[in-house]
Amino acid sequence: MNPIVDEVKREYGGKVDFVFVSMDDKAGKEKAAEYSVIGYPSFLILDSTGKQVNLLQGVVPKETLEKALDDVLAREGG
Repeated sequence: MNPIVDEVKREYGGKVDFVFVSMDDKAGKEKAAEYSVIGYPSFLILDSTGKQVNLLQGVVPKETLEKALDDVLAREGG
């Protein structure tokens, strides 16, 4: 997934903030529990207010991740 994520980060840089959370540390596990993430990779999509609008779990195609980001950007006028 890293090459896909890196490519999407380059394409959406400046429009979307990307935050990596490791499931290997306590803070990551707490954040996963807060958002009901039960596996990884998982992509939690939040709007500009921090509200969860989508959760993609497992290996997803680049197009799926882009669509999820485009949807939230369109809702927010970006």
